[in-house]
Amino acid sequence: MKNKGFVFIETIVTVLVLSTSLLYLYNSYNNIIDKEETRVYYDDVAYIYKTNYIKRFLEENANIEYVKSEAFKKSYVTSIGNAFDNFFNEAQLAENMNNTLENILNNFKVNQMFLVKRNYIDECDGSETSGKCYFNATDNAYNLTNYIKSINDTKHDYYLVVEYSEKVDSDGKITKCTPRVDTNCRNYFVSLGL
Repeated sequence: MKNKGFVFIETIVTVLVLSTSLLYLYNSYNNIIDKEETRVYYDDVAYIYKTNYIKRFLEENANIEYVKSEAFKKSYVTSIGNAFDNFFNEAQLAENMNNTLENILNNFKVNQMFLVKRNYIDECDGSETSGKCYFNATDNAYNLTNYIKSINDTKHDYYLVVEYSEKVDSDGKITKCTPRVDTNCRNYFVSLGL
């Protein structure tokens, strides 16, 4: 009789320990998934490939080191605009690299592109509105700032952050669109270290 009672108690203790462990693992897993949902929403695999292509193009054909040395004097985030001012030297402009990049961005349906210095991720908590932490991208209210703050891999000194925006038009073709202006416009963010 003592053995049966001991086995019963031992079974109950084992079930309680396993149940507690499973609940703890579930809670931990749930917290991790909640934190990563934002990253998964942004970093779609197809857009990572496109961003990698843009990154390789910039590293091979643009004056990226000049941009890194000059663009971050007032801010940790700099926009790469349509004109690509100072992004290509005279020889690269003669080879029409600025128009090549513009064609790539149009074909990939890029809405905005930024270079971000790691200091922004490490030092700026989002509440600072002065100094180099101040970041006022064109209409950055739709999640760009939140996305940049979600970058947790800070082993690179600089990050290329690309925002893609597209919608399916009435003919079924995927076209570039403007977030918060065009209806059914979806935007995706991707970052890669430089």
